[in-house]
Amino acid sequence: MSNVIHLCLPGCRVDSVADDEGAVWIVAHTTSKSGICPNCRHRSVSIHSYYTRSIDDLPLSDRSVRLRLRIKRFRCLFLDCSRRTFTEAIPGGLVAYARRTPRLTRALWHIGQVAGGQAGARLATRLHMPTTRHALLRLLRQQPVPETEMLHILGVDDWAKRRGQTYGTIIVDLERHRVVDLLPNREAETLTNWLSSQPKIGIVARDRSLEYAKGITDGAPRAIQVADRWHLLKNLSEVVERVLQDLLPALLKQTPRQTVSSHRPRANFPRSQAESTRRQRSRQQRLETYTRIQFLKQRGHGMRRIARVLGLSRGLVTRYYKAEAFPERMAHYVPSQLDPYLGYLEQRIDEGCWNSHQLWREICTLGYPGRPSQVTKWVQWRRRNLSTASAETEGPEAAPLPFALPPLPTCLHLLTAQPKRLSSAEQVRLAQLQQIPTLRTLYDLVQTFAQIVRQRQAERLDAWLADCHGSSMAAFQRFAASLKQDYAAVKAALELPWSNGQTEGQIHRLKMLKRQMYGRAHLDLLRLRLLYTPA
Repeated sequence: MSNVIHLCLPGCRVDSVADDEGAVWIVAHTTSKSGICPNCRHRSVSIHSYYTRSIDDLPLSDRSVRLRLRIKRFRCLFLDCSRRTFTEAIPGGLVAYARRTPRLTRALWHIGQVAGGQAGARLATRLHMPTTRHALLRLLRQQPVPETEMLHILGVDDWAKRRGQTYGTIIVDLERHRVVDLLPNREAETLTNWLSSQPKIGIVARDRSLEYAKGITDGAPRAIQVADRWHLLKNLSEVVERVLQDLLPALLKQTPRQTVSSHRPRANFPRSQAESTRRQRSRQQRLETYTRIQFLKQRGHGMRRIARVLGLSRGLVTRYYKAEAFPERMAHYVPSQLDPYLGYLEQRIDEGCWNSHQLWREICTLGYPGRPSQVTKWVQWRRRNLSTASAETEGPEAAPLPFALPPLPTCLHLLTAQPKRLSSAEQVRLAQLQQIPTLRTLYDLVQTFAQIVRQRQAERLDAWLADCHGSSMAAFQRFAASLKQDYAAVKAALELPWSNGQTEGQIHRLKMLKRQMYGRAHLDLLRLRLLYTPA
């Protein structure tokens, strides 16, 4: 034991060791005969007094270790010195007034970095290093932040402090695969000021935010800006969704009523009065939001300002801002416990039985667990559908589609997914969609741009932009115009290997730390933990 303590605290000698209530108490004293005054730097051998310090150390086996160290106080014998007494310096590196050894402090600091305050305190106590969450957080904040090395290639993206309301900026060193800094907002001026302190930056990867583009241009004018390829494909998917929202309502009118897709065995039942009222109220609220956004758009406000003024998410503001008309919600199929018995009910209807209570009693014998109201709704719908179909056969008919049109999410997936990743059934449905000339043109534009981005075929970009301007789809014309506005960054994304994939991964790590701290960490603590790199 004596040798161990001598190695931990050189210049000290152990007097006794005692085990008391789960803790090992080590009594020791210093062996120095003289001390150096910190003011005048003169050596003194005149001892004034002694005092005892209690210091925690790393545990030994399953016992906490506490040192009781007897330390000398010397007199300063130099007459011109203002200090009369001083404490001897301990060779082991103990800091004045410290209650822990340096190595215990380092261990607790690592625990706090990995586990946080509350969880770190619980873990340290189980490891026989008792502490509190407040002490761990103080340790984290006391350690100096490592200085930023010379940076050349960066990734910049935003992260949500509070989703839909407040955002910050994360900066990642793409060469060393580590976070460099967190900024409190995503304003161009903040990014400009930070980049101005880094004169060697050559490449900056970013999303297609105009704020970041402006901040990089002002803060690092010589740097090459690289648009993130994932965001390019995401923007493409958003454009396709807007095109489908405009096309599908007209195409659905050409779908024959008798043709029903395999995953939708019946139409939705009529809604009750309360459901219709609630649905209408929800639609009215969405319409009012759309009207406000369009009003502010006409007044010249941008999407970011509108989102701040109305307190809405940027995704909702973007969708309503770019919509040429109010986007109605499409009806979705709601499964029912009546679906397994629809075949039997159709058979009884063909036999002439329209009594809903009679039909309900019959399917109850087959295992139907529901009430008769659902059967009554279905019979009413079936009767109405039959009369509507007979009335339509008397009037002029539009040319129907030879297949049932899938819902919008399915169409979006079929048109934007890589062909090799579609199943055989999905490939059949995609071939059906391509029978419609407009959707065929849309599919060619989508797959060509996806191939240009994924295979980095920069030489084909100009021809694709010309095809978009020549198409009849206004959404693709606007998309092509936005790409031309950010042409240099888009071209660099197709020519250089750098992208923001690393940055997105670091944002996922940041989200994990936020959840680990229950979303209550201030920016300085979140930054310290995100910059942590274990040695």
